Amino acid sequence: MLKTLFKKAATITVVLAIAQVGLLGQEKKVKDQAEYDLFDAVTKEKDLTKKSQLLETWKTKYPDSDYKIERQQMLVQTYQGLNQGEKMYQSAKEMLAMDPGNTFAMVWVTLLTESLKNTAPDRLDFGEKTARSLIASLDKKPAEQTEEQWKVNRVQLELAARRTLVFVAAARKDNDAVEREITTILKINPNNGALSYQLGAALVAQKKPEKQMAAFWHFARAAHYTGENALDEATRKQVLAYFEKIYTSYAGGKEGMAELVERAKSSPFPPNDLEIKSAQQKDIEQENRLRETNPQLALWLGVKKMLVGPEGPGYFESSVKGAALPKLKGKIISHTPALRPKEVLIDMSDDGTPEIRLRIDNPMASKADPGTEIEFEAVPQEFTPDPFLVTMDVEKDKVTGWPAAARTAPPAGTKKGAGKKK
Repeated sequence: MLKTLFKKAATITVVLAIAQVGLLGQEKKVKDQAEYDLFDAVTKEKDLTKKSQLLETWKTKYPDSDYKIERQQMLVQTYQGLNQGEKMYQSAKEMLAMDPGNTFAMVWVTLLTESLKNTAPDRLDFGEKTARSLIASLDKKPAEQTEEQWKVNRVQLELAARRTLVFVAAARKDNDAVEREITTILKINPNNGALSYQLGAALVAQKKPEKQMAAFWHFARAAHYTGENALDEATRKQVLAYFEKIYTSYAGGKEGMAELVERAKSSPFPPNDLEIKSAQQKDIEQENRLRETNPQLALWLGVKKMLVGPEGPGYFESSVKGAALPKLKGKIISHTPALRPKEVLIDMSDDGTPEIRLRIDNPMASKADPGTEIEFEAVPQEFTPDPFLVTMDVEKDKVTGWPAAARTAPPAGTKKGAGKKK
């Protein structure tokens, strides 16, 4: 982790551009010959472990040295070479106590707050304070940098500071703050699949319905983005599976998913008017359309929805059984007996599945082919939830649409209207 951090820090050229100040001159003086000898030994020592020991000895013997700031910078750099992150952090923190506006110290405290993953409250508080101080200091260009250099370095420093603020907010489980800081980062540099995923997770964790559609967008982008700062392939596959699962659960299917993915690939943020209709919204809209185009089917589907629920049998006994329902319409699947039928199985949803069994008080005069559409006003009497079937009693004269009985042709040779001979 620290090697990665050091590589990242190397790109923040302002850190490396801060030249180590010469320890002699600038109206500063060593206390005595012994301090000078320590300094001389430090500058000549190539072994980093021995160099760190010499620096610590110097700090112990001369805590108020004129060169204590420069010495702390050398300690940070030496511990960096030894890959000792915690000692780097403590040295940089001490440096800030000596010089609160020191950019070198602020940068390293900021970076190490995130990389060392220490979530103790005091560490988080100090990390946040330092990161915000670093951001505030960026309004002023260092004299030793050109405008072009500072333009690049300023962006890198702000991104580093805000990533630390994201870490602090996440450690505190402050998802609103995570959202704010990642949003700011992605506005500066939109190319970061890992942050897009983290932003989506923060939005989901807020449990605010109005933010769920934006979360889908960020998950889609994280799962498909392959440029700079993309998630690795294995993680992208996991995010993709998660995205598809929550999308289909919310939307009731994959309708609109491909379009959302294509749009998310090209932008880190969704448009303000992004709309993904939930399965519930779609059901309501379908019910409303059905009430206008086929009110009889809409009525039946409303009753069926209650019956198939966990309280279905109780609902049937209390609200449906024995109640005269308004006129319904369905298609015949089959009837018994084959001639002069008294029982009919009805398909109400046009999917070939029987949902109603009609018991007719008097036999019908003719048979009816499967698929014949009839209307009826019936009274429910029995209900079985599995397989679903509602048995209803109906009076013959309250069934319409049944085919009329075929008329029997007269015997051959019989004249119409012919009477008997007298």
